[in-house]
Amino acid sequence: MANLMITKQCNLHCSYCFANEFVNKQKDIMSFENFMKCMKFLSYNPKERIGLIGGEPTTHPELDKILAAIIDSPFRSACLFTNGILLDQFINELRNARFQILINLNSPENIGRDAFDRIIDNMDEMVNHQYMREQVGVGINLYDTQMDYEYLLEVLERFRFTKVRVSVAVPNMEEGRKIDPLDYFHRMEGLVRRFVDNVVKINVAPNFDCNYLPACMFGEEDKNNYQKYKKVLNRSNLFTNPICTPSIDILPDLQGVRCFGLSDLYKVNLLNFRNTDEIRRHFMMEIDALAYHVLPNKKCDGCKEYQAGLCSCGCYAYRLAELRELRGYIVGKHGE
Repeated sequence: MANLMITKQCNLHCSYCFANEFVNKQKDIMSFENFMKCMKFLSYNPKERIGLIGGEPTTHPELDKILAAIIDSPFRSACLFTNGILLDQFINELRNARFQILINLNSPENIGRDAFDRIIDNMDEMVNHQYMREQVGVGINLYDTQMDYEYLLEVLERFRFTKVRVSVAVPNMEEGRKIDPLDYFHRMEGLVRRFVDNVVKINVAPNFDCNYLPACMFGEEDKNNYQKYKKVLNRSNLFTNPICTPSIDILPDLQGVRCFGLSDLYKVNLLNFRNTDEIRRHFMMEIDALAYHVLPNKKCDGCKEYQAGLCSCGCYAYRLAELRELRGYIVGKHGE
């Protein structure tokens, strides 16, 4: 999927947001002209999925035009990543079957009861009145070991959702990233296990996205323990290889980054490439090949999954300082 960051503005201020280094600090929006350039660039492969991200994409002043352009395009699938507050303004466009809507659902304590109730009303309209059940999904960021996610369980049951997107939040400012990723995951492990236990019991499959859990966190013993929930977990990626690959995020000025966690490390000009496959390969050579050689934890040195390239041990942003130093050395050595 190629993600188009159509705005850096957001109507929330989530403490865990992976894009906190620039969201609501820079006013950039993607012009409709640049959006159409992106569409032309991506059109080499109409099977490419498009993601509309921010900030909060529903705050873009020309989102209606952007959605209409996608409807008139050959692309079969586009996903709107949103907090859901303003969705009622765009339901007519989003009813088109090519759109998926993924709502990152925050607790009413964090965003206020009025905003939360508006999100639920929007979900109710789409799911129960506009026949958009197959298009709407919800997600959550697990960011605090003591966080209360009961509100999400209630929503999953109320709307009879059968899956939920889950991400263990990445420390989102550079100081916070100077930690051992395995230590961080093991601090979060109790929360993650409780969450998995709670959702599978209500027939909801957890699907992890970004900052994938290291392979050593859920192993063979867990597979045996979860046998009674096998049918649910067959719809989950809990036990699949946790490999981080380039997502390709396109910024408002048509620069491309491997992902937001590494956006300050290295950027490319979108129009210097013919397609996103070329950009992915480029980032894998320029960043991923280096990241593999920066051992996240001494235990990874003896890990078969890590040595075989089957586990990334979480987000590469944990290795940002080392990657910046390595790239600086290589670029300096070659005089680029």
